[in-house]
Amino acid sequence: MTVFVAGVHGVGKSFLCERYSNEASVVHESASGLIRKELAMANWSVDKKAKKIEENQLALRHAVQKIIKGGQALVLDGHFVLINADSNFVRLEASVFQGLEITGVVVLEADVNTIQSRLAARDSSKSAVDVGLFLEHERTQARKVCHELGVPFKVLYQPDFLEFSTVVTSFLKSR
Repeated sequence: MTVFVAGVHGVGKSFLCERYSNEASVVHESASGLIRKELAMANWSVDKKAKKIEENQLALRHAVQKIIKGGQALVLDGHFVLINADSNFVRLEASVFQGLEITGVVVLEADVNTIQSRLAARDSSKSAVDVGLFLEHERTQARKVCHELGVPFKVLYQPDFLEFSTVVTSFLKSR
């Protein structure tokens, strides 16, 4: 079973997921990390623009299925919307998420200025797109995909660890 934690770059997905993984003894992976491992890719570009989107999503599905077949619960952080090489939003369709055995989705959001500060500190760059618009697209696509797949989802705005862990735990126990 998989809980998918979504949100724009710099919203805090990895930070919260890593802490949850350590405290709850579940596997945490990022979608980009699994894709890199599966395709033996060295690095992403700092600008966060995705290339070979379809190939990457197939690699993600394969990597997640290996974890699930091992009998482990997975907290997977990633995106419902990517930024392509032309700085356009690319909405991932529900079919991308089929086969990931998602039992719930958590969409993380934060103040635009907070996200921009985190990106500048972490990547020494600013977002390639309007962060506010990216937040809106991510939330809208998450809602659409979850509806199509019949998967529950929750939007959390700048959650503390307790709020985050309560929601993730409930989704892990829901199936």
